[in-house]
Amino acid sequence: MMPETQTIFQTLGTEDPLGLWTSVPAPAQAGMVHFGIGDEEPSAPPPDEPVFRVNLPANLAASREALCSSAATFEQVNSALDDVPGRLTDLVARTQERQQKQAAGVSFDVQSFEPELGPEGDLLSLLGDADAEAGAEKASGDVHFGIGEPVSEAWLEAKSRFEALLEQINREVLHFAWVETNLGGRLISRTSVDWSGDAHTVWAEGVNAEQMALHQQTLKIVTQTRNMRLRLFVTVASGATKVAGLLATPGGAVLALPAVYQYVTKIVAQAKQLQSIQSA
Repeated sequence: MMPETQTIFQTLGTEDPLGLWTSVPAPAQAGMVHFGIGDEEPSAPPPDEPVFRVNLPANLAASREALCSSAATFEQVNSALDDVPGRLTDLVARTQERQQKQAAGVSFDVQSFEPELGPEGDLLSLLGDADAEAGAEKASGDVHFGIGEPVSEAWLEAKSRFEALLEQINREVLHFAWVETNLGGRLISRTSVDWSGDAHTVWAEGVNAEQMALHQQTLKIVTQTRNMRLRLFVTVASGATKVAGLLATPGGAVLALPAVYQYVTKIVAQAKQLQSIQSA
């Protein structure tokens, strides 16, 4: 039995790029629970379909409070995504000014020598790696790299994480999502939802109206999560277009996607960390 104060938002077998849900391994046999509505007894979700699971305390008031508090987290993430376009516009302007001064042989003032810090500095470093990789590919005529070639581990990680995001979005578009609400360690409801929002819900025997309302709130949170992941991708794509001019290689927007994705997730993580400190 979980502690009364603990609420866990879980996804089975998949990482959440926004850090709103905790990833846990998918069990071999999930959700073999007997439900008492007619003869309906939902089988375990297929292994290739997303599962969102919310574990709530048995106390209904504590459960309602926990679900409502998630709204603040979503607001914080949305606010962080709102900030990205402006921050990237400013970064591009500063960087291009430095590049123009350097090309013209103009002396830099002290402030101009200061490197970008934080996520912006990491982004510029990754963009440099993107240029280096593109140059190596062009020189070798293929996409294979050997020892000593100028591609950093950070860039390889950024590419891997962005590819995982694309796979996840594709997976969620093509498949149903399964949403489970557990109350005090007991599975009270499971819903399958397709991308259009059509849903089929089965309830455990004896579930009351208040418990049903908790599951409806869970469904709302899952819908917000899926929408926010799409917004994340749109933010990354538009951001890559903004910074494309900083790359020397043609097709810069496509090359910049992994770097900008890494940048955006760091901005989101900073915002969540700040909220955690403020609420402590």
